[in-house]
Amino acid sequence: MKPTLSIIILSYNTAKITVSCLNSINHDQGLMQIPTEIIVIDNASTDTSVTELKKIKNIKLICNSKNKGFAAANNQGAKVAQGNYLLFLNSDTIILHWGISQCLTWLSSHPESIACSAQLLFKDGTVQPTGGFFPSLLNVFTWSTGFDDLPLTNKIIKPFHPHSPHFYTHDTFYLHNQKLDWVTGAFIMMRQQAFAATQGFDETYFMYAEEVEWFYRIKKQFPNHTVNYLIGPQITHLGGASSPNKEQAITSEYLGIIKFFAKHKGPIQTKIVKILLKSNAMLRSIIYQLKGNHQIANFYQNACSKI
Repeated sequence: MKPTLSIIILSYNTAKITVSCLNSINHDQGLMQIPTEIIVIDNASTDTSVTELKKIKNIKLICNSKNKGFAAANNQGAKVAQGNYLLFLNSDTIILHWGISQCLTWLSSHPESIACSAQLLFKDGTVQPTGGFFPSLLNVFTWSTGFDDLPLTNKIIKPFHPHSPHFYTHDTFYLHNQKLDWVTGAFIMMRQQAFAATQGFDETYFMYAEEVEWFYRIKKQFPNHTVNYLIGPQITHLGGASSPNKEQAITSEYLGIIKFFAKHKGPIQTKIVKILLKSNAMLRSIIYQLKGNHQIANFYQNACSKI
């Protein structure tokens, strides 16, 4: 039987976490009535991931001989997927309750939506920021200068990164269903036609900001469709399990934003955003030096030199 849903999981040196993720999928009883395939792409893990994954039945395992990165490996899985709906799911996630089937039921009954995401939670159960609005010179300026930390800024200017409820302003943004421009790559459920029309992630991105760029192209292809953040379905996202180290993560986000502007906004805006991000990295370096966290300060200083 042709699957309705294809779940695509990228594995990289996360043997125990990936197995835990797969087990949590089995606890979603709503999927028992839905033809589902699970595709796991191992990105040349050097731990016991492949050995452990080969023990698990009912998954399609693809083993890469080299680490292709987040974008390329997820595209690899999507190209062999047969479902009408695709779920890109991080290996460092735990599905809570009927999180996947709830999203699928919602998406299938809302033809105006091209993609959706569940509410992501930290390990302690607090709400995790999940997506936002496309970067612009205005919201990158407020983000880079810290003006978006002021209470009313994000209500006036749509933020690239909205604040979580535990931020000092106690924003309720992630406590309600929302229409967003993009959602975090940890959990993206979408119609297969969105992948087919855009050919998925830009593979020149290795990690960070690739989902922002992809949703920008999806919006161009499907201007009358929405991307929805849902608070009913929930997952735990451990975060950082298969990511590069902290310094690489900081630098990669800056460079990912610059690449977005270079591809979609032209050379003038790209030059301006480089100045903004360079200023942001310098400012953060100074702040962390004053706090006594010299390691993180050095990370931002090094990122500044690469912008």
